[in-house]
Amino acid sequence: MTIQKADVVIIGAGTTGLSAVYELAKAGADVLVVEKRFLASEQGGRNPGGIRQIGRDKNELPLMVAAMKRWHNLPKELDCDLELSEDGYLWVALNEKELETMRNLAKRDAAYGIKEYALDRSQVQEMAPAISDFVFGGLYSPTDLIANPFLVCKGYYDNAKRLGARFLFNTEVTGLRIENKRICGVITDKGEIVTNTVINAAGPWADRIGRMAEIEIPLIPCPNQFILTEPVPTVLPPFLLISGIGVCRQAANGQVFIGNTNAPGGIGGFSKNTNYGEMTRTATNLIKIVPKFRKLNILRTWVGTLDFSPDDNFIFGRISEVEGLILACGFSGHGFAVAPILGQLLCELIIQGKTSLPTESFNFDRFKQQGAQDKEEHFAHQHMD
Repeated sequence: MTIQKADVVIIGAGTTGLSAVYELAKAGADVLVVEKRFLASEQGGRNPGGIRQIGRDKNELPLMVAAMKRWHNLPKELDCDLELSEDGYLWVALNEKELETMRNLAKRDAAYGIKEYALDRSQVQEMAPAISDFVFGGLYSPTDLIANPFLVCKGYYDNAKRLGARFLFNTEVTGLRIENKRICGVITDKGEIVTNTVINAAGPWADRIGRMAEIEIPLIPCPNQFILTEPVPTVLPPFLLISGIGVCRQAANGQVFIGNTNAPGGIGGFSKNTNYGEMTRTATNLIKIVPKFRKLNILRTWVGTLDFSPDDNFIFGRISEVEGLILACGFSGHGFAVAPILGQLLCELIIQGKTSLPTESFNFDRFKQQGAQDKEEHFAHQHMD
């Protein structure tokens, strides 16, 4: 079988893998990406493009602040239009407890220079009059961004190729070659790749790659379903977050994107089929928030697969069990927003041996510790009954 060589092999051509290959190629490394399908064929190309600062876990905040700086410079750096805009995010509170949590988050995040404002019901409705009295208030960040995920992935891909990176599409990883607890190569259905460094950025399939190294990565695959409606007059300026429902955004052309994730404990798996029960539940609950959407016609739906970790935070870094294996997975729906800084940190870890920002709290070893699965109070995709 064909044998190739590379300094670094990245498994997965989603946003994280593409950001990493670009950064590594820019640093002069010989990088090869292996992808069993094609560019951004999973969540990298199936997400709504939201880049939010609000509702982040406290350990993720320094990374998110750094990511925002990278996002603002990314169109110029990649020399392409990413359709990047500062649309803002509004996370609505459905009860007084949620609103109090938001007030506390606004105070916490101010220390990181993030502009967030806790709003009462009247202030929310002044911003978005179509929102009903069902809400108690909300948390608003005017500086949160949105970008086109397809253009972002293509921008990274084109620049990485220009810098000499290689890509193997429609190629499945079937094994890892490990000797004396050290990575020596990647086995694929097209041949073997000799390398001593592998980044596992395989998204919801990252646990399968882990098992090839006899590592059990705790991931739950969850369908992330989206609805696209017919265009209607603009009634919803900001990107809307709703606990227990998901996300809602009205595009410039008036079409409404509605997203719902089946959280762990709900419907899991890899199916790309539309779940009409979930679609009905999501639409019914959204109408409580925005009654004007009651008679909207749905044009199409699509489904991606998220990789949830037990604590809704991603898994990053080297592992003690196998030298040369680096994890970048379990993003729980956060991967697109932090991708620019994750690529930089992966490059630093490989080239310099350390990262410029703290990443210890995202280490794989946290799942070996008692209480590691407890969740912080931050925005998560939970059901609203």
